Amino acid sequence: MKGGSLEGFWMNKRWLLVILLFFVMPSDPAFALTTREVVKRVQEQYGQIFSLTANFTQESTNKMLGQTRRAKGKVYLEKEGLMRWEYATSPKNVWVSDGKTLWFYQPEETQVFIQRVDPEKGSLFLTFLVGEGDLARDFEIQGIEEEAGETEKGYRIGLTPREPHAMMSRMTLMVDRETYHVHQAEVYDAYDNLTRTRFSRIRINRDLCRELFTFEIPPGTEVIENPGLE
Repeated sequence: MKGGSLEGFWMNKRWLLVILLFFVMPSDPAFALTTREVVKRVQEQYGQIFSLTANFTQESTNKMLGQTRRAKGKVYLEKEGLMRWEYATSPKNVWVSDGKTLWFYQPEETQVFIQRVDPEKGSLFLTFLVGEGDLARDFEIQGIEEEAGETEKGYRIGLTPREPHAMMSRMTLMVDRETYHVHQAEVYDAYDNLTRTRFSRIRINRDLCRELFTFEIPPGTEVIENPGLE
């Protein structure tokens, strides 16, 4: 394994703990909503989605080192665990899952990590990416009976996993007040490192090519199977 590659794999996996909740529902500006009501509206619409594409930008900050990495690209998602993240900036890494196998391809390192997807262990890793999550079930929601925190664009929801999770200690979602799209997610790990992901050009419920969710390993690529990440 080339030096620094595993560290890059861990950082990129933390980037995948991003929650994509895309749905459409009109808002009513005549009264203030509690956090509970906002979450309920998010969840109701979330279950109607079977596929999604979006552009994304990411900032991942290592608090101890005082370093921030920036990236952008495109994401494709479909229910039953199908996903593809393509990074347009160097390193142009690719994440692909067909619901059973996860590939993490690093073209600049000419290597690919392969891991089997365990649906019993992946609740926070893949659940919300594939349309099968439940915010109220999986997270403690801050200020649930209080008026939802407002930002310039909408609502701010603070979440803490109900079960300890190595890659996520807490998370904040930014929800659009008119469309109820989640347009930004902030994920903190156990060391208080932050990954901020913003979404744009969201497209939902479009037919996606099945080839997007399979990965053909290029000749000469080093294959590293099951690197021991849950």
